[in-house]
Amino acid sequence: MRHERIAAHSRLTEADVAAVWPVSPQVAPLPIVQIEQLAEPDTHAQTPAAPDIPGSVGGMIAGAYAVLLAALFIAAAGSRESVFAITICALFIVMFFTVPRLMFRVEADKSVRPSLARFMREGMDTLTGHSSGTGALVQMLVVPALLTIGVLIMALASAYYM
Repeated sequence: MRHERIAAHSRLTEADVAAVWPVSPQVAPLPIVQIEQLAEPDTHAQTPAAPDIPGSVGGMIAGAYAVLLAALFIAAAGSRESVFAITICALFIVMFFTVPRLMFRVEADKSVRPSLARFMREGMDTLTGHSSGTGALVQMLVVPALLTIGVLIMALASAYYM
């Protein structure tokens, strides 16, 4: 189909929409189905915060970040300004771990969470698929561990070259 340019309004015909619009509905309405009233679900039911991760893994992650803070203090605590910055970092890390701790505290059924041995044996499901326990633990600890190593290397380099 080619586009034609309309030269005059005489070529346009007016359509009377009211003349062709259906007056009565063409389709009969659906019958109203009687729905059984199910038991009212508990809208405030608690769900497990992290049902496939043991609590000791959270302790390992908190310990890794505590070691990172200690490394930062060793590497950079030369002035009051650096101690102030490290203190702010420590407060953020405390806040970062306080929220999950509160979520775990109000959890209804703590028996859902696996032990560390079972976690290492069975692993866990992640967004990219199933991960072994060792692989999942490495994924959780790689960032604070490598940051700690990097900070300690920078501390050694500054002590050697300065």
